[in-house]
Amino acid sequence: MRTKVLALMLALALVAGLAGGALAADYPKKPVKLIVNFSAGGTTDTAARLMSTAAVPVLQQALVIMNKPGAGGTLGVSHVARAKGNGYTIGTCNMPAIAIIPQIRKVPYKPFKDLVQVCAVMPYEYAIMVRGDSPWKTWEELVAYIKKNPGKVTYGSVGTGTTNHLVTARIGKELGFNWKHVPFQGGVKATAALLGGHVDVINNTTASVASSIKAGKIRVLLVTSEYPLKLAPGVPTMKQKGFKFSQISYMSIVAPAGTPQVALDKLEAAFKAATADKGVLKSCGKLDLHPKFMPGKEYQALLKKLSAEWGALLPELGVKVKK
Repeated sequence: MRTKVLALMLALALVAGLAGGALAADYPKKPVKLIVNFSAGGTTDTAARLMSTAAVPVLQQALVIMNKPGAGGTLGVSHVARAKGNGYTIGTCNMPAIAIIPQIRKVPYKPFKDLVQVCAVMPYEYAIMVRGDSPWKTWEELVAYIKKNPGKVTYGSVGTGTTNHLVTARIGKELGFNWKHVPFQGGVKATAALLGGHVDVINNTTASVASSIKAGKIRVLLVTSEYPLKLAPGVPTMKQKGFKFSQISYMSIVAPAGTPQVALDKLEAAFKAATADKGVLKSCGKLDLHPKFMPGKEYQALLKKLSAEWGALLPELGVKVKK
């Protein structure tokens, strides 16, 4: 009986090995679905579409993009987590969907078990912005107004638990003032709310509002990411204003757990090529987007570090961490 069991196990292992070899030779045999976890026209969507075009020559198959926005990016990520791990469904992912939001509320996936990081492809660039006709011309003017009018100013973000929300809340805590948070399903809706007069301020990626900034419809008051922005010359960064922190987040490509390594390697190679593509870099540069490749395993380690850091910080911001 033992001999038969061993023979069966060897046969199954041989079949699995042959299947893996076939996948290595043929993957992908058909188009790959790429789920973008934010709305069409936003920064993540724009970057994903540019990079996908450049990734196709390596994959030799199309990348079919589907937008699944909502819940601070976790809705789209959950679609990837529930998909079959066969290499034919991948998605974009924002750092908070893995390292922050699952600590605040229940999400339909286990961030470090149900998903695998293919690679990180781009850090996001952020700023605090107001309408072009706003009475606040500088960051100092906005701060002075909020301090004199506690609770009156509202700020929009792409969702509760995102860095857009938490960094803005942290700024308020550090400066000792109160402004009200209004979450939206993605940067496009937050921007529309700002332009429509429904919120006073937004923390958003500058790339998604580049045309409005250039047209004077939106004014940038403070760059919350690390480096000055070409779209907002002369606007100070948080560090230049004396803050000891800044807004750091990344866009990555994720796949369901169980995706064969050969598929992950091919996908990683495709997006590595995309982040170095001259056309992608030129198009992204016009929007103050700066693609930067990081291997999946390296980024996974960084996510665990960021998860621990935010876990310690959330209670200080008055955000309840779920048990």
